[in-house]
Amino acid sequence: MFGWLAAGPPLLSLLYLLWQRRNLRFWHQAHRPATRPLHRPLPTLAVVVPFRNEAPHLPGLVTDLLAQDYPADRYEIILVDDHSEDGGAAGAVPTNTNIRVLRLRDHPPAPDTRAYKKAALQLGIAHARSEVIVTTDADCRCPPTWLSTLADEFVGGADVVLGPVFVTPARNFCEGFQALDLAAYQLFTAATVAAGTPALANGANFAFRRAAFTAVNGYAGVDHLPSGDDVLLLHKFVADGRFTVAVSAQARGLVDTRPVGGWRALWDQRLRWAGKAGHYGSEALKQAQVLAYLTSLGVLLGLLFGFWDWRFALGGLLAWAIKAGIDLRLLRAVCRHYGHPGLLRWYAAAQLLYPFYLVGVGSAALLGLRAGWKGRPPA
Repeated sequence: MFGWLAAGPPLLSLLYLLWQRRNLRFWHQAHRPATRPLHRPLPTLAVVVPFRNEAPHLPGLVTDLLAQDYPADRYEIILVDDHSEDGGAAGAVPTNTNIRVLRLRDHPPAPDTRAYKKAALQLGIAHARSEVIVTTDADCRCPPTWLSTLADEFVGGADVVLGPVFVTPARNFCEGFQALDLAAYQLFTAATVAAGTPALANGANFAFRRAAFTAVNGYAGVDHLPSGDDVLLLHKFVADGRFTVAVSAQARGLVDTRPVGGWRALWDQRLRWAGKAGHYGSEALKQAQVLAYLTSLGVLLGLLFGFWDWRFALGGLLAWAIKAGIDLRLLRAVCRHYGHPGLLRWYAAAQLLYPFYLVGVGSAALLGLRAGWKGRPPA
């Protein structure tokens, strides 16, 4: 009896291995360069950046946005201040540019709103004049080729484009752990698009036609949720069925985002992400979350019950080894593709922590725990 139970964790890990091998196969399909059709005009782009208390980081992003190799008359920049308490965009925007700065307090949303970031994005989109909306975060850095890489996908016929995001720098284990975790998200994002079931998006590198945004009525239906301006909007596009979703997986379109400051901040961030899982409209994403959670839970339970029966310990260790092996293969592929192979130095330690982290965050979300953000209470 106990022998069969002890076989549970390795069997879950084998299922996880098959799923990840499938993701890896689709990943290799996804990161082929887009081919730009000849004689098609470049789309006009509006970069919309919501920000709150990002005074130290905003100047770097503004510098990057002004240095894009995209034709200057084909893109606009709109910064939306979400009630900053640190001076907002003061000093970040050169006076001789056409960057527009909007303040959410001048256009207040409904009094009972909890989704301030969505309200800021909605405001920026409403003031945009371009046909394509591009979003990023104020603490990000973008290469000069970022906008042109995204535009290639729209010229090729895409309506929604998902771009890659990496955490940099990774100066310590906490930051390295975040970087590897987000790297895994990039592979899954690209793989689901290649498989025809787009599931994940990251607002730090996300673009869509304004007409598509209008067609799905923007954030209506998810505007009561404080997060999900990217993933939940993507699911609305997919559910509509009329829009082509593409992934721009090229390294020249990679956006770098800063790591959060410490383990408590990481816990709060991931808890916010997990808290919207009940509203996901993607079966592929739901299945992925369940499988990843059960695989890690199986590893931990196997080791725990191993104190009473050695077969459980053996099953838990075998499950961990199977999971660690396929995870390393995937992360090596994505880190090398984006020019960050050095992140793998954190892999061994991250793999030891990951089952505890995933089960902890997942269980906390299932229990209804919530985390606040930048001085705002949990919603």
